[in-house]
Amino acid sequence: MRELLKSKARRIELLMALVLFLVEGMLYLTFRSTELNMFRLYEHAGPWVVSLRSWGDTFNLPEWVRFSLPDGLWLLSYLLLVDAIWNGFNKVSAIWYLIIPGVAFGSEIAQMLWGFTGTYDVMDLVCYAAAVVVMVVIINLKNYIRKQISQYDEETD
Repeated sequence: MRELLKSKARRIELLMALVLFLVEGMLYLTFRSTELNMFRLYEHAGPWVVSLRSWGDTFNLPEWVRFSLPDGLWLLSYLLLVDAIWNGFNKVSAIWYLIIPGVAFGSEIAQMLWGFTGTYDVMDLVCYAAAVVVMVVIINLKNYIRKQISQYDEETD
């Protein structure tokens, strides 16, 4: 039973990572400036990007949703992917769990302190932190469920 749940948990995490990545990508395509380098890739994508952007013009979303939420969703998507691959936090997986959040937080702080490329925004930091907190909650929930299953297995043996 434990292996079946572990397999299902991984599939759920992979699906959640994919969905968050797609939502983040759609937010970027719909609401971000076409001056971003990523839009060079979409110059030849056809009229669907133009249609998506004109559809997005009908929405009046808060700036933090347009500019900061995609970064937090991307980070959470990455963390879910890492968790699905490594199935938990350990000495080896710690590098993968910490490297991208470290780069994300570090680049934002570097923008604030040293004027690195980009625009410093405290909401970016908030969204990064929210992604990390959500991931910590998910890991703790998984550990709790594993503990409950182990206790159940011991009681039924």
